[in-house]
Amino acid sequence: MHYIWTEMFLLFLAIFISKILAKKTNTVDVLWYIVLGAVLGNIGLLPEDERIEFLGEIGIILVMFALGFEENLSNFLKGLKKAWGIAVIGAIFPFLAGYYTAKFFGFSTTSSFVWGLTMTATAVSLTMVSLKSLGLEKTPAATGIMTSAVVDDVLSLIGLAILLPIILNSGGSGNFTIDFENLQSTIFDVLAFFGFVYLVGKFIVPHKKGIRYLFMVDKGNYAVLGVFILVFMFGDVAHILGFHPAIGAYFAGLILKAEYFEVGNQNRTREIEKITSTMAFTVFGPVFFILLGSKIIFEISVLKDVIFPTLALFLAVLFLQIFSAAGAAKYTGGYSNKDSLLIGFGMLGRAELAFIVINIAYVQNHLITKEEFYTLMFTTFLLNISVPLLLKWYTPIYEKE
Repeated sequence: MHYIWTEMFLLFLAIFISKILAKKTNTVDVLWYIVLGAVLGNIGLLPEDERIEFLGEIGIILVMFALGFEENLSNFLKGLKKAWGIAVIGAIFPFLAGYYTAKFFGFSTTSSFVWGLTMTATAVSLTMVSLKSLGLEKTPAATGIMTSAVVDDVLSLIGLAILLPIILNSGGSGNFTIDFENLQSTIFDVLAFFGFVYLVGKFIVPHKKGIRYLFMVDKGNYAVLGVFILVFMFGDVAHILGFHPAIGAYFAGLILKAEYFEVGNQNRTREIEKITSTMAFTVFGPVFFILLGSKIIFEISVLKDVIFPTLALFLAVLFLQIFSAAGAAKYTGGYSNKDSLLIGFGMLGRAELAFIVINIAYVQNHLITKEEFYTLMFTTFLLNISVPLLLKWYTPIYEKE
């Protein structure tokens, strides 16, 4: 049991070192979280531990809430109208990149579907934290990335509901059948989640005798606790309905307005922003990204077999994701050239859904080989590293334009 204290010490030391390295090298701290996580994982100082994993989940929930809390709801809704083309096109092309890369290297149709699914959903939290570290979190492109990623995740969940049962039922044989019952259930869950967000945000939170009362007790001294109650309620509902809890947390932040925290002649909004931002971006949020990096375990014996498939898949997804998302942002969303390219870079990250698909396909059902497992893991790692690097490189160009 005492080992958790060693792990906690190493995690917070890594966060501190990452902050210093980011400052010294003029890069983003997310990059160093992932790199140091990979180092700690490979030298055996950060083994898999459910307790630490849970801490990382808490961190990413706080990150997404903080981002939602800082976002303006009307801007988000405007962005949502532009997001459909980016989300649809930005999901289809990475899927095709994964599918046909697997086919090119001679893998089965089952493997090709797994590769495609793994490359589909965007890791919005990685991008948004990177944008925040660069001071770009309030740009039109940031809103476009966030809204597109939410739609992308919904489409990816529906795709997962359609394709994953087909793949699992085939058992690798290539005989595919559609599970319509599971598909209907997923669509119902999507509608139920957004219905819940609308009802709570429109009728329950604004009412002084509703959830808003939690922010006003004892002159607002416990407003932060009231906020956390709302955040984890939304996270719980999202989890029950098949979303990552962080998506629920984002919407919990999005529906809150500064006026809800007015008590007498005081307003607690700034205080809550400061507390949640510190917890999200300095204390607990970075744990998620360090653990993300720690999942990449390098084995020399396997590396030589997967280096070419990994590079091919990485480059295919890199180019198709950037150009498809950027093109869709410009021609279907009406974004400027500079915002479109920033959206293209921002849609590159791969995280939660990718690891879920890999876990189901390899760990639970052995539908892909060990070499394929490492190919997908390394590709995910390279894509995640690319996000802060490309955003950092592009920021001066973006600001100049």
